[in-house]
Amino acid sequence: MIDQYVAQLRREVREPYLPRRSMIGEIRDGLLDAADAHRDAGATDAEAQRLAVEEFGPVEVVADGVRAELAAVSARYLAGLVVVLGSAQFALSTYTWTTAAAAQGWPEPPPWYGVLSRAVDLSSFAFLGLAALAVLALGRGARLFDTRRVVRIVAVATLVDVVLHVVSGAILSAYAPASLAMWDGPELVLMSLLSVGSTVWIGWLALRCLRLTSRRPEDGVHDGAHLAPGLLLRG
Repeated sequence: MIDQYVAQLRREVREPYLPRRSMIGEIRDGLLDAADAHRDAGATDAEAQRLAVEEFGPVEVVADGVRAELAAVSARYLAGLVVVLGSAQFALSTYTWTTAAAAQGWPEPPPWYGVLSRAVDLSSFAFLGLAALAVLALGRGARLFDTRRVVRIVAVATLVDVVLHVVSGAILSAYAPASLAMWDGPELVLMSLLSVGSTVWIGWLALRCLRLTSRRPEDGVHDGAHLAPGLLLRG
């Protein structure tokens, strides 16, 4: 019965693979420990497994709790990645368009270009700060906030930031003070690779967070997303 329960749980929760495998493994160990305790108390093997499964509750409820934890883990990883990759991208782009561009004799950009560039910089700082707060909110502050709401805010804010920076980046590149073909050095290539790679990676993670938190109580599914990370497995 325990194997059937765990197999159904795996079908209910499909991603992300590595933390999912770890969490479901912990649940299986907990079920086996509970069954051992019932056997020690005199129950038969079949009865011990049935009692252990009943104590854990319906698969749907446990699956929603696991999804909530996986969503929190994924969103915290996403926010941390935003801080790391965003900081690296900001440092590289700042060096490219100031130090390296000046060294190559690029002309000063028009006023509107500078205003847009500063606006992008300020929005980057703001988003990096929000991402850092999200890491804390999904870590030490997890018991103080609605996990599902924080995860969805992080995911939506990330997707909005990705779209805005893709658009602004395209405009800044198209109207650069000099032709990009004249650039001498590896900075543009490195910046482009980092920008494309981080955009795809971060956007995919944000979409996954939205999928993990897509079910709601009104959909007729037991929602365990109010549980703080770790609460289900420690309870």
